[in-house]
Amino acid sequence: MNPSTEIPAAPSSRPDIVLVTGAAQGIGAAICLKLLSQGKHIVGIDCQPDPQQWPIWQALTDQFQPLWHPLVLDLTSLPAISAFFSEHPLLQNSSIEALVNAAGILRMGTLLDATLQDWQTSLQVNLMAPVLMSQATAQRMVQQKFGTIVTVSSNAARVPRQHMGIYATTKAALSHFCRNLALELAEHGIRCNVVSPGSTLTPMQKQLWPDDQPPASILQGNLAQYRTGIPLQQMAQPDDIANAVLFLLSDQARQITLHEMVVDGGATLGA
Repeated sequence: MNPSTEIPAAPSSRPDIVLVTGAAQGIGAAICLKLLSQGKHIVGIDCQPDPQQWPIWQALTDQFQPLWHPLVLDLTSLPAISAFFSEHPLLQNSSIEALVNAAGILRMGTLLDATLQDWQTSLQVNLMAPVLMSQATAQRMVQQKFGTIVTVSSNAARVPRQHMGIYATTKAALSHFCRNLALELAEHGIRCNVVSPGSTLTPMQKQLWPDDQPPASILQGNLAQYRTGIPLQQMAQPDDIANAVLFLLSDQARQITLHEMVVDGGATLGA
């Protein structure tokens, strides 16, 4: 029998759940949709979503109730995260099968002009939020003796980018945190991996473009900025990233940990 691409059921008679952060839009929402389609119970976590994003959550509720459990949570607040794990009713009677860290923000600008607030905000959201969520989740998984964590980083963690220094730095730190966490958790049978997207057609990416249209330099490259294009000559869709995440969550990846899967159409040239 071939291994299934679906996430294996947790070894417990209790309901098992998957936690997904950044669930209100883009990559996080695509991951939630695919997991819900597999029949998984999902706690979809985001900070206060923009009103334009609420229809996504409502559509998931209409289609997948009672599997879908949306939650507004400040992931930069340790007290809020602690309260979630200790008080949320679903977590009291469930195993945590998997965590997907997909929340993140992008602050453009030069490092010379970056303010302390720019650094603090990006570090809180891009690094400390997944660190805190991973720590709290891993503590539960060690007790359960099973679980999987996949974190969405960025190919910017691997190569320098002009005007993206803060983002690239926080994502590089995040990727290395995940490798260290994976090493610590391996003895418990818990796998931790990273998916690093390149340019992806998400609301976060589109906000950087005039008229929501990608500049030609995305595909062709920009020599003045020392940036290569995308060899496959196409941008990723959120589903492309979600597919990579689901593979790493699945039993087909049972022997994969400490791994970073780059999904960028070749933009970083394997760096």
